[in-house]
Formats: sequence, C-alpha cells, structure tokens
Amino acid sequence: MTSGSTDLQERLDAWFAGWTALRSYATAREAGYHAALRMDRSGDWEYFICEPDPETFARVAAVVCQSANRALSVLGPDVHGYVKQAHAAGMGMLSTSEQMMLVRMDGQDNQDPFLNDPDLTLQVTRMGGRRAASTCQARYSASIVSDDTVLASGKVAVYGDYAIFDQIETHAEHRRRGYGKLLMQSLTARAKEFPVTTGLLLASTDGQRLYYKMGWRSISAVTVLVPRAQLERTLTRQ
Repeated sequence: MTSGSTDLQERLDAWFAGWTALRSYATAREAGYHAALRMDRSGDWEYFICEPDPETFARVAAVVCQSANRALSVLGPDVHGYVKQAHAAGMGMLSTSEQMMLVRMDGQDNQDPFLNDPDLTLQVTRMGGRRAASTCQARYSASIVSDDTVLASGKVAVYGDYAIFDQIETHAEHRRRGYGKLLMQSLTARAKEFPVTTGLLLASTDGQRLYYKMGWRSISAVTVLVPRAQLERTLTRQ
C-alpha cells in the first residue's frame, strides 16, 4: 500500500468513526471495509472501502448484493475502474458527486462568529454528555435560529487529531446569506477546544462551493454503487 493510500485509509477510518458517532449508527468492520446500518435512510447497510484491489472489491460487492437496499461507497481516484467492476458484480453507479474534503485546523478561527443581527441566536449543545459511551472525545450540535426558524444547523465530532463535520444544512429559504459559514465557524471553535489538527467531511456538490471558500480541499472522489435492482427502482421513480 502506498503512502497516499495509507493516508486516505486513515482519514476514512477517522471520518467513519465521527460520522457514525454523530448519527448513532450501528457499525461493523471486516478486513478491508467499514459498514454502517442506516436505519434512517435505506434501513440497510452501507459499506465503505478505500482504493480497493479487484479481489477486495469483488468480496465486498458480493456482500452488498445480498440485499437490494444496500450501498457501497468507494473512496479513490479510479472512478471508471470501480464502475466497471461494479457492472461485473451486478451493480450500477448511483452517484459520483460527493467528495471527501480536508482542512488544516491551525488555519481556522477558534472563536465563535459575530452574528451581527440581534434577531439571530447561536445554540450549541454537547451531545450525549461527558459520560456517554462513544469512540469520540466530544460531539456537538449547533444551530443558528431566528424566532422559531432554524436557519442553519450541523454537527461536529472530535476523534483523536480529527474534527469530523456532518449534516451541515441551511434552510432552503435562507441560503446564500452566509449562515452556513457562520455555523461552520461555530463548530470549528468547539472542535478547537481539543488538540485537533485536521478537519474532515463528506461534501455534496452544493457544499463543496462553501468549503472551498473556507480553505478546504478535496482529497478523494466518492463513488456510490448499488445493486442493479435498487438502481432500476431509483430510475423508475425519477
């Protein structure tokens, strides 16, 4: 395994630990992959692998194809190769739009943002309490609220040297007003209460535009593959 592959695997391991802790997913791990039971979405397992060799890919794909509701997310640059192997295993491509992104935390502010509007309130909660069982040192949720409307919300987990950000969302009617950036600054301030060095997140196409402006960079494409029966069902609904 190359140094670059080792780094990406370490980052996948850290992101997965934080992401599943923030969402309270049941998890499983076998040689070569992580799995999370996504009861809030498909009701089934989603599998994650990093730059797999053909043997590993085939082995994990066989597990995924045991249920039409499962999914496989592959981190790595060989998108065409992963899709080709998926077709051979009876799967198809659902998405290639997400990116795993990274930022050096020493370049990020460690102070809560100034909201500059008396009608806005920043609400931050430590999740689970200090005694709650978790692989993470801390987990926080935050929201920016105006009256009874949540304008933006999100979460961060601290896992070793890493801060893992998740579910960064802005209310549809209040986008492009800077609330997402303010929320990220607040979560970053909480994470920097710990000796974190690196921020990680999985970003949609819309989210990537915000994160690039905040100094984040892409470190890997994410290819989402599903059994052919699920793909056909999804296409029928569209």
